[in-house]
Amino acid sequence: MKLRFTIAVFAVLFLIVSLSKADDKIRRADRTKWVQQNENQPNYTPYRYDTEPQVFMTPPLDPGFQTDSYIIGPEIPTMNTGFYDYKTNGESNHYIQVDPLDPALLHAVDVQSDTLDAAGTTTRRTYYTVSSDGGATWTQFGQVPTVRSGFSVLKLLEGKAIVVNHAVITGTLPNTNLYEDVAPQGGAFNQFLGNTPTGIWPQLAILSNGNAIILSRPQHITGADNPDTLFYQFWDGTAMGPKSIAYISTPPYVGLTTVGSNMVFNVATNGAGRITMVINSVNEDDTLGSNQLKQITSTDNGITWSPVQVIYSPSIVGVDTFTVAGGTDLTYKQNTNEWYYSFVETKNGLFSEGRIRVIKSDGTISTMVNASEVNATSSFNIGMAFVFSLDQPALGWSSDGNVLFCTYAVVKPDTGSSGYNSRDIYYQRSTDNGLTWGTPIQITNTPTIDECYPSVSDWNKSNPYDLNIVYMKDPGVGPASYNGVSPLAPPSRNQQIYRKISEANVIGISGSQIDLKDYRLNQNYPNPFNPSTTISYNLVKNGFVSLKIYNVLGKEVKTLVNEFQQAGQKEISFNAADLSSGVYFTE
Repeated sequence: MKLRFTIAVFAVLFLIVSLSKADDKIRRADRTKWVQQNENQPNYTPYRYDTEPQVFMTPPLDPGFQTDSYIIGPEIPTMNTGFYDYKTNGESNHYIQVDPLDPALLHAVDVQSDTLDAAGTTTRRTYYTVSSDGGATWTQFGQVPTVRSGFSVLKLLEGKAIVVNHAVITGTLPNTNLYEDVAPQGGAFNQFLGNTPTGIWPQLAILSNGNAIILSRPQHITGADNPDTLFYQFWDGTAMGPKSIAYISTPPYVGLTTVGSNMVFNVATNGAGRITMVINSVNEDDTLGSNQLKQITSTDNGITWSPVQVIYSPSIVGVDTFTVAGGTDLTYKQNTNEWYYSFVETKNGLFSEGRIRVIKSDGTISTMVNASEVNATSSFNIGMAFVFSLDQPALGWSSDGNVLFCTYAVVKPDTGSSGYNSRDIYYQRSTDNGLTWGTPIQITNTPTIDECYPSVSDWNKSNPYDLNIVYMKDPGVGPASYNGVSPLAPPSRNQQIYRKISEANVIGISGSQIDLKDYRLNQNYPNPFNPSTTISYNLVKNGFVSLKIYNVLGKEVKTLVNEFQQAGQKEISFNAADLSSGVYFTE
């Protein structure tokens, strides 16, 4: 049986609405009904504080939906909720972890404030919450620690939560500290204080010997064109070791010279002695007025390190300049020597030309998604600090190493009542070690609500395949706590949301081959589009495949596929630049 759906193609001056929009599997009737009933009629919940009574909007929760290949589970609050809405300086911090020893046990952390103060709030805290039923319900265990802290990262060691953040516990400057839970989901943390010099924005990895490595950098002196230093130190289970220098950036800097290079950094380990740091020395001036990406690797749990190696440099292709701009993440494929680093790249500094890319340890660079594919904004209505049109690409693996997952935030053309552009969460996966990526799946679709700062568990169950994520959901669009202009009092209470994404039709993976239950020709994405779109389809068995494009008169205008193919999930790009605007069919 042939499957048919419509494709809407539009030129710059024309917009043809797809006739198959009602059949779009990503927005089924029940989800559309939910949006109509709730998105324009948000609930209001009163919260009373020491100052004066306030009324704050709390967003409705998405009940979940299903596509041809995925089941996007319901939004479930982790019970981490508050008014702090600035979560990262660029790194895609890891806020959620599933326990590989018992996948029903989930852990999450978040930075929140229980008052309306802005960036300098004294009530900003790191909160820890757990689930013992696979994410269906959550219990908050309180603060880690019980002083002002921020920008936490969560990992697991033998089922116990290991958390790092920066906090002022001694002295006058914030420092990177580590907290170890006394037992799996115990909720009572032993505290280990960082050594001098002080550090902020920590990153964390657990080593195969049971130790931890922590990266940090010092807090900048306002108004100084500071060299930026990346420090690393080890925790051996009983004490924090001294800080050693991993990298020092070199002036002059471009852009934000009042804060120096404002370095972003990530660290990951393969669980077998290898550790890699990747350094994004933001604003460090390269020959093209931008910075390079550099990496350092140890093969003996940090005893010795390789020289600093450049893995990416700004480049000119034709008349276009490509540079790094946006969030980052780093992961190892466990028990291999392969690391994967996600980052955002722009062309000529334009938001509309942004894309997420992945660098592999062998030097291979793949493109995951372009801004136009997910309708990212071409410009910001109001600037947002350290936010790009595609941002926070967070990576995680399936437990069998066959699927590499990524979630990321997309800044949309829509604006909320605050005047800021709203953000939505997307998801993609690769089944060939990051060489190619599947069609973007839009997890949230709420023009008047902000969803951002996604995070992925390092470990995710296989057979069937599940992905565990959290993100911030905020009816007050835009980062009020720190927005790049001046801190503002947050207008709304945000929530940390847990969500599980499961495979609907996938029944197994052998190597990079996906076995599927039934033949499907999926809706193209994006739709409408200009000038190209992606069409995916499922083949249960090996066979000859013909995929053609027809106009509304039934005339064949293009052949996309006409060959023998192996079974699995397939994707092909359809470029309609040479066709007239209108509606087309494929079969």
